[in-house]
Amino acid sequence: MGTFEIGLFLFGLILGPSINYFIYSLAYFPRPFSPWHARPLGMVERTWIAKLPIVGWLLRKQEAVFFGRFFWFRPFLIELATPFFLLWLYRYVMAGNVSPAWIPSQTLVHIFMAYGLLIALMTVATFIDFDERTIPDWITVPGTILGLVGAVVFPDWRLLEMSVPIFPALVGTPASVQANSPNMWNGAWSVGAPGNFGLWLGVLFWSGWCFGMADRRWIMRRGLKKAFIYFGEVLKRSPSSRFLLTIWCVGLVCLVGAYWTIGASRWEALLSSLFGIGLGGLLVWGFRLVARWAMGQEALGFGDVTLMAMIGSFFGWQIVWIAFFLAPFFGLIFVLIVWAITRDSATPFGPYLCAATLYAMLDWGNLWQWASALFLPPLLILPILACLLLALGVMLWLMVTIKSTLLGLELNGRKS
Repeated sequence: MGTFEIGLFLFGLILGPSINYFIYSLAYFPRPFSPWHARPLGMVERTWIAKLPIVGWLLRKQEAVFFGRFFWFRPFLIELATPFFLLWLYRYVMAGNVSPAWIPSQTLVHIFMAYGLLIALMTVATFIDFDERTIPDWITVPGTILGLVGAVVFPDWRLLEMSVPIFPALVGTPASVQANSPNMWNGAWSVGAPGNFGLWLGVLFWSGWCFGMADRRWIMRRGLKKAFIYFGEVLKRSPSSRFLLTIWCVGLVCLVGAYWTIGASRWEALLSSLFGIGLGGLLVWGFRLVARWAMGQEALGFGDVTLMAMIGSFFGWQIVWIAFFLAPFFGLIFVLIVWAITRDSATPFGPYLCAATLYAMLDWGNLWQWASALFLPPLLILPILACLLLALGVMLWLMVTIKSTLLGLELNGRKS
């Protein structure tokens, strides 16, 4: 083990407690599990040994009277696994497993940084979602902004693919996945292209994300005109509106400035990240709206939308779409096991979105090789998405209608 790997392992010993701290701090109902939280009233002062990573949890079993019998077990496992996983991830990435061909080691280091940062964010989101069936914006909003900033500072930390050769006889070279992958970059989105179309697309996606985060209430009980009035009043009075308006304005200034100053390659990375926010969040948001209309209840929380927008800001919209359709397979086995034990079929979807994303990241070279054949350019895939969501809505509505009809017949039969 080299000096860098030893340092990485030691960093993992710090990262694990940090993940635990944020899991219990960013939740809507914070709990003082971490040794760095304030102690509940009546609990004795923790010793400095009890505040150490990993082993400290084994010395806090007497606190079970305040937190529950096995409160220490999960955070202990997280802190134990983090340094070993971080070291394994570094070796996995640096061995070239995330690249379809040889690339410079500096690029692999940047990819490892992106992987490590996103996995840490997804870990916090996963366990909060397990605990509370929700994903706080305090995770996904800063995470999305980190993805955008990272795209500019490290444009080569994105996922990789084999570039499309200009002539069929040539062999492609490793290239970063961009907004138009698996097709060549659309020149109309480049810096200085006629009409500045790329800039307008970036503004559209950024504005859509900020608007999506706002407190939106659509109340139709008193007609369409009143619905617009209520909608505007809620936005105006919501405490988050001023904060989001500030973020939107600052983001617009940065976006316009970046378009004219950061250069072609960094702009491509930034716009691809914005595409990830827009198209990634749009897929989950669209499914959520359609399912709610068809089934009369929430199928996905809005936290799942912001989660996938965050993932899209790191690695683009393609991995979001792949992970979204893979997630049910990851959740199926877990749901069946939990149901067999507890008879509880309710389960959050966010952890399975994260699990599917993690799989897609680690096996991207193989996964993208066959999945890329299914992808159309984003401007063509949007109408296809609309048709798919429409078909899904009709199917779910028919399922709910048939189920309710059969249930009604069964109840009537019992009454007679």
